Amino acid sequence: MQARLDEARAWVKRPAPAGRPLTPRQMARAHFDEQTGLDEAFRNSNSAYASVGIDDSYVAALRRAIAGTASNAELGETVGWIVQTFQAKAHTGVVENTPEWRELARTLAIAELEHVRITAARDDGDFSAKPEHPLLIDEPDHASAAIRARKIGPNSTKPLSDIVDLVTQEKGAKSATNYEYETAVRMFEEHLGEAKPIYKITRLDVLGFKDALLKTPSNYTKRFPGTKLPDAIAQNEARTVPFPTLNVTTINEKWLPRVHTVLKWSVDNAVIPDNPASGVKVARKKGENRPSRVPFTPGDLSRIFAPPEFRKDRLTTERQWALLIALFSGMRASEIAQIKLDSVRHERQILAFAIEEETKNGQSLRIVPVHSILVRLGLAKRIAQLRKAGETHLFPGWYGQGQDQLARAKAAGKIEKQPYSQFIPRWFLRTYKKTVGVDDARKKFHSFRHTLKTALSRAGVPRSISDDITGHDDSSSGATYIHDSAIEAMKDALEKVHFDGFPL
Repeated sequence: MQARLDEARAWVKRPAPAGRPLTPRQMARAHFDEQTGLDEAFRNSNSAYASVGIDDSYVAALRRAIAGTASNAELGETVGWIVQTFQAKAHTGVVENTPEWRELARTLAIAELEHVRITAARDDGDFSAKPEHPLLIDEPDHASAAIRARKIGPNSTKPLSDIVDLVTQEKGAKSATNYEYETAVRMFEEHLGEAKPIYKITRLDVLGFKDALLKTPSNYTKRFPGTKLPDAIAQNEARTVPFPTLNVTTINEKWLPRVHTVLKWSVDNAVIPDNPASGVKVARKKGENRPSRVPFTPGDLSRIFAPPEFRKDRLTTERQWALLIALFSGMRASEIAQIKLDSVRHERQILAFAIEEETKNGQSLRIVPVHSILVRLGLAKRIAQLRKAGETHLFPGWYGQGQDQLARAKAAGKIEKQPYSQFIPRWFLRTYKKTVGVDDARKKFHSFRHTLKTALSRAGVPRSISDDITGHDDSSSGATYIHDSAIEAMKDALEKVHFDGFPL
């Protein structure tokens, strides 16, 4: 086997003109084709070649490389010579020992193992052996014709990772939302093993991605740094105690919809003729339809807002006011944290919160009337105290922490998706609600929003007005911003709300 390797290495290291960059899959196919061609040439030039045999230890090393268990040193010893040939031909600029280098080395190990398998078959006189790994198999002619027919526009040959840039530019969404689109596409292409042209993406690809997501450990990029999706799944499954995998809600409401939206945009813009992700979602088993977040019960509210943490004459902390405003306004944590003092103002003689900072979407920009209970508990007095202290925001400490988090992320070249959720909401989730005996894991800071939404429904408030208050998209012309007499209707709706168990 070593003699065969020496011949192959000497041949592929011959001087070669510079080429264009290739994907790992393209390099794997090129290596396989070249090696099987050399095998034929060597058999014709040296009769002793076929009697050399196959080295089992070399095969085992290739299998370790493919499995991702080989060290960088072993990878370099086993297939580093193949990587170097493509570097010499300018097909790749990958840097040794980086995650990208490991990915390429593992991909090339697949091609090399397939070549070794076919070489062994030829030694036994079987020249009909064909590659079996999907990485090296061409689609059947009838399938290729059908796929080629999907190429209907100049953008059809672009990978999804290029298309997503066009989508985010046109949609003009917030940076955090754009990050989710880009992350979903990156995960999808990691699953495929290549940046496949969009016209070649099939429904089977999307279904395979759905199945992979069900096995994906949550936060896999942090738990397995530098590891692609398939490797993270394999490494997690190899653990004695695997990390928890993504829950069905996250898959169905975040990652699959993001890929679906990019593909739908491609259909709408004549890039592909149909959406292969249409209707793809994880089917929940019976009993799995429990929501990930639920409203607080009267008993929960009585404990959350009870002394000693809450007393009418001692409402002086940001944490106290954050919980009160979350309950009586239904605002998101990021909206509350960014409220300016000047944004608490009268609109048509009604005191209201004007949400006009960085928000989740267009429907989030809105006016929310201040509930009379917040007024009775001393909201105006608190605002006056903050103005006297020279502050500009209703929650200066919380807002400052979020801004510091954003600055650190920017300095590190990262995107911070939820800079304000790591402070008061985290304290509430990890410390306070446990202290007061609220144990249901589905009850989080965001549950205040659900609690108000539920209370509005039970008070007979129309869905359209409820959506206007909470900033949900109701797809109507009035969902973008509140105007005309809507603020009076919202004020009346909020004052109908009564929270059983609220002790203040």
